[in-house]
Formats: sequence, structure tokens, C-alpha cells
Amino acid sequence: MLNSISKMIQATSHKPEATSQTMIEPTSSKNPVFRFNLSDEMVDALLQFSKTHQFDDRHSYTDAWNEWKNNMEISKIINDEIQRLQGMDYKGSAESIETKIFKSGRYYFRNKSFVKVTPKSRGKYISVSKELICAMDEHIARGTINNNGQVPSPAELFNEFCRTCVDILKIEIDRLVELEPFSEDPAQIIAKVKKTYKNRVFQIFKLN
Repeated sequence: MLNSISKMIQATSHKPEATSQTMIEPTSSKNPVFRFNLSDEMVDALLQFSKTHQFDDRHSYTDAWNEWKNNMEISKIINDEIQRLQGMDYKGSAESIETKIFKSGRYYFRNKSFVKVTPKSRGKYISVSKELICAMDEHIARGTINNNGQVPSPAELFNEFCRTCVDILKIEIDRLVELEPFSEDPAQIIAKVKKTYKNRVFQIFKLN
């Protein structure tokens, strides 16, 4: 394992929940209602329809809607919803309410994900050893100017570091490979060492 990872490093050096609230309604019921909330029953039916036809084009979606709304059960749900909203003094005709329900399904429910995604907890940060960092800093300090008097690139410096500091790299690999997540994916060691080295280069150049 150790030898294979060492070879890899050297090789690298060369290459929301569903809700019935679609709109906000005023808190006072004495004023005309210009915006509305859909009932749970309407939301359930609309959500099921909109997700079934989520990938329909505009014309196919509209055709499916017209067929769906004329279903006896769905027609009753829509009519009950219209009567409910009009009973709340919603300022709009039955046709405008149906249009708003259509648009809610077409442009809101159809494209919205209602699956709660649990954020992944960040694992414990594992740093490379102080000995490796010291070796990196020393190598960078000595190699900032090459034989031609030019400043080599971070990639060139890292390539040279991998060729000349094999022993300390092997020690660090041996340490990291026993730790999670490196024990599960040893290839991450390569990326970590390379990233750490380049960060040290930029920090040293910045100070200078």
C-alpha cells in the first residue's frame, strides 16, 4: 500500500417540505383578499398532477391539465376550492382562480423539490505533520530561484519536492493512510500533499 501510494505521488508530479401557501393572504379577513392560500386537498391533487407531468412541454402539459380538470373528482376539488376562496372575499372570478391554480402547478409545484436534504456534516480536519510542512518550507525557500535565475512555478517546485524528499513523504503517507478518510480512499493523500505544498508556496511568496 505504502509503495503504491508513493508511486502515485511521484506519478502525479509528472502529470423544502410541501406547503399549502402558494401566496400570502392578509391577516385581516375584513379586507378583500387579493392573494390566497390553496387548501391542503387542492395542494395534494395539484402536486400529484404537476409531478406526473413535470417534464411535459407547454402544450402537452396544458392538454393534460384540461383532461385532468374535467375528471369528476378533480372538478369537484377545483370547484370547492373556488367557492372556498370566493367565500373568503377573494377578489377574482372563478376563471381567474382556476388560472392561478393552473399557474401554481405549472410554475411552482412542477419545478419545486419538496424533499428535505440533510446537510452532510463536515468531517474532522486532518492536517499534515509539522515535519512535512517544515520540509516543504525549506525546499521552497531553497528552490525559489533555479539555476537560470528564474522563479519556478509551484508545479515545478512540487515535482522537485516529490523527487528529492521521498523519505519524509513515505513517513507521512504511512501516518495518513491509517486515518479516516484516507484509510477508505488513500488516493486523497496525493491531493492533500499537493494542495498543502502549493498553499505553502503561495504563503511564502506572499510574505516575500
